[in-house]
Amino acid sequence: MTDKTATGKTGTEAKPTDSVSVKLRKAHRHGGKEYAAGDALTLEVRQLDRLKKAGKV
Repeated sequence: MTDKTATGKTGTEAKPTDSVSVKLRKAHRHGGKEYAAGDALTLEVRQLDRLKKAGKV
């Protein structure tokens, strides 16, 4: 999993609308589309916590 929640500047956090790239641990359905475990997704930082809590990333 690639978790880019910081902008690369020390002490600076990403904005909730910034994008991150992640690799799924488990299959996931979003917007009527199926994503397999191992698929890479780009999503907004605000979506990351929800997927982490569900064990998807």
